[in-house]
Amino acid sequence: MHISQNYYFVFPQLQHIVKLYQELEQITSNVSNLFAVKCPDGCGECCNTSCSNIEATITEMLPLCVYLYEKNTYQMWLDKAGQERCLFYETALNHKKGCCAVYEYRPLVCRLFGYSFTKNKYGAIVPVTCPTLKKQYTAKKEIIPTHSQTLPQMSSISMQSMIIDPVRGERYSINEAFVKAMEYVMLKMRIVHNNSGFDKIA
Repeated sequence: MHISQNYYFVFPQLQHIVKLYQELEQITSNVSNLFAVKCPDGCGECCNTSCSNIEATITEMLPLCVYLYEKNTYQMWLDKAGQERCLFYETALNHKKGCCAVYEYRPLVCRLFGYSFTKNKYGAIVPVTCPTLKKQYTAKKEIIPTHSQTLPQMSSISMQSMIIDPVRGERYSINEAFVKAMEYVMLKMRIVHNNSGFDKIA
């Protein structure tokens, strides 16, 4: 993630959520290797749904919003926030990693979906995933009991995120979470500029 270090002084939560995202890169990579699961190139089907089905917190959207603020490109995304689908889903991108315009800064659920686990109503550990990846997991289902204690639990990791900033730990649709997080960043930066000037922060 490309974020100026100055912003870490303004947003103390930023360092912790970025660290969590960095750790998740390794965790999800390990799951992918262990089960030999991989999203099809350019798929994006899990994104092609109502934005209300993709939830995030203000804290989870903070790295993205700080980055967009730094680049002064946030307004065009705010203008798209009223649409039904996730505002960052763009089929024309044809990305190998999907169709997300902000993939590097995506929130928690987008990082965990397909590569984390939960307990079903019978107490069994099952992957939180789409039908495409579920078939890949089924082919390696015998691995789950052996590694059940170390597999990433979606609920546990979500709780880690919420603890970073309980005040901003409420979940919203991804579009609403983005708007609220962007408004938070703009307000905080306006205060900083008015009080001391951002360039003076060290």
